[in-house]
Amino acid sequence: MAITTVEPTTGTTNTSASSSSSGIDTLANENTFMQLLVAQMKNQDPLNPLDGTEYVSQLSQLTSTEQISKMATAMNTMSTVVDNLNTSVLVGQLSSMIGQNVTWTTDKSVTDSSGATTTQKVQHTGVAQGVTISDGTPSLVVKEGTGVTTVNVSDLTLIGKTGLE
Repeated sequence: MAITTVEPTTGTTNTSASSSSSGIDTLANENTFMQLLVAQMKNQDPLNPLDGTEYVSQLSQLTSTEQISKMATAMNTMSTVVDNLNTSVLVGQLSSMIGQNVTWTTDKSVTDSSGATTTQKVQHTGVAQGVTISDGTPSLVVKEGTGVTTVNVSDLTLIGKTGLE
């Protein structure tokens, strides 16, 4: 961001560029605000001074902006904590399924003799063997026949026995 200053005695201008490695505007801090406020007060027209309420208004806007920024940071932190807690709870629930019979469905694309493709639901059954976490998402490891597969929680349709067997 380029800042242009006008020297009060000479009328010359100086332009400097400022940037922040964190990506936050360097004007958005109390020290810079206070420096600008003091400079504004020093260089104001003595015949037409600014009203004191304008300074108070500017200071309250800065304070509000800082508080909103702090609140947003806190909300992001809380969101991360809640996501981690949800994952931990889900892992605990999935762990209690180990040794249980489970049923899940998958989608299978089928092409008929005319070349039209349709999607069919295919039902699978197996025994839960463990829990795996990939990209922060827990899944159930299931033994199906002679193989082992990973099943997303959203694909599960039944855990345990139906009582109809």
